[in-house]
Amino acid sequence: MVIECVCCDSRIDSTNRRPFHSIAMRLFVSARRNICLLASGYICNSCRMIFLKWRSNSEFVNVLNHLEEESNENIIDHDHKNDNENFESAVETSTDEPIDTNTVLLPLNVAVSSHRLGLSNKVLTTMFQFSNPMAVSRTLSIVREALSSEFVPQYLGFQSISRQDVINIYSSPLATRLLSEDMNTVVLVADGTYLYLQKSRNNEFQRHTYNLHKHRSLVKPMLITTKTGYILEAYGPYLSDSSNNDAAMQKDILIKNKSGILNWIHDHDIIVVDRGFRDSVGLMRALGLDVCMPDFLNGRHRFDALEANRSRFISKIRWVVESANARIKHFKWLNQTIQNSTIPQVRDYLRIACALVNAYRSPAISSFMNDDIIVTKMLENLHESNLLCVRINDEILRWVDGDASQLVKFPVLSMDQIRTITVGVFQLKQARSYCEEHCSTTHLDNRADFPLQICANDPQLIRIRFKSRHSNTKTYHAYISFST
Repeated sequence: MVIECVCCDSRIDSTNRRPFHSIAMRLFVSARRNICLLASGYICNSCRMIFLKWRSNSEFVNVLNHLEEESNENIIDHDHKNDNENFESAVETSTDEPIDTNTVLLPLNVAVSSHRLGLSNKVLTTMFQFSNPMAVSRTLSIVREALSSEFVPQYLGFQSISRQDVINIYSSPLATRLLSEDMNTVVLVADGTYLYLQKSRNNEFQRHTYNLHKHRSLVKPMLITTKTGYILEAYGPYLSDSSNNDAAMQKDILIKNKSGILNWIHDHDIIVVDRGFRDSVGLMRALGLDVCMPDFLNGRHRFDALEANRSRFISKIRWVVESANARIKHFKWLNQTIQNSTIPQVRDYLRIACALVNAYRSPAISSFMNDDIIVTKMLENLHESNLLCVRINDEILRWVDGDASQLVKFPVLSMDQIRTITVGVFQLKQARSYCEEHCSTTHLDNRADFPLQICANDPQLIRIRFKSRHSNTKTYHAYISFST
């Protein structure tokens, strides 16, 4: 019997073979082969020596040791397979016969109305004049299966789009220039989101889906997008107990090579993540990815200027995955509390929503007109120290109360200019909340409590005091230095 190496396909004899069983070795072979690995097999001594050299990298040797020791049983996802019933006759029409548009459009309209508007079967029965809710349920099931098998694979998944198309069409020059000098590098952004569930009378399932942070039952999908917001893949949904944080989900995706992600990415591709992925950074680097993640304070009160600027680089890029999460929540079926009876369909509806967003919505970033100017400015300021902070800490400044009438020379900025400074819209939304709180009045005092102070030493330096949104006892000062 001829025995071949699972890594290089060379023939090996009984004295030149080693068993193929460890997780780290399977990860090594999966990253280099575009095949489905068997549960058992053999690897030749040459490939084993390459593996040992690869594994000895000091940066991630502890990660690989941990992977071999930990059990994969605590990482559970709900990948429900479609039913095996034959439904093609209900959705296919012969090309030789005229198409009855009602046969195609009516079921599709019912499904989209349910998904997009979150309507119940009873409401859909009345709207589309069905005989009973069960007929609506059967229609939704058929359309869901048809879309999952025919529509979703064309617009979602690493098999649906080539790497070169992502570089040419769905990449942002801003992200590539900020993070890499190679324009053929792919920048991916990963993050998880929440889908809320009803409480379950199944105690085990309730424990696995109850989230201590949100204090309610939920499951967590994981999205991977490009820099323009195009959704490359939607994983999960995963259970939401302590065993399934963002890092654990990312490990599960990479170790199992889900959707062929390891065959799609190349060495030194960049993945942008938040701090919740910190425990998976070693694994991602082991697979050749360059990881961009904000720094940690590690007991300090604030970042230094360089760390803060690097975090702004990441924020400038990472917001698109939050935009993608918000877009799929526009489908109210996913944004409202999901009934327990429909939990097996959550994965299908999630993937259908992502495919519809990719197919029919414009990218989150569609204009790169000012990217060169923004990138140049950000790179120039990367290593600059925070001169305003140094001045405030070192100089003795006197402050006097003032109002807006004294700031006639303060620059007037457009919303686009402000969004560029704040690196997105999150801070603008928070600013509205702060203003509403400080400008609210009572019957006892109708004065807006939003004090503006002007520096007596320098009239082009101002500060504003505002309350913390978390604690009544804390207040902060925002300092602004401007020129005319």
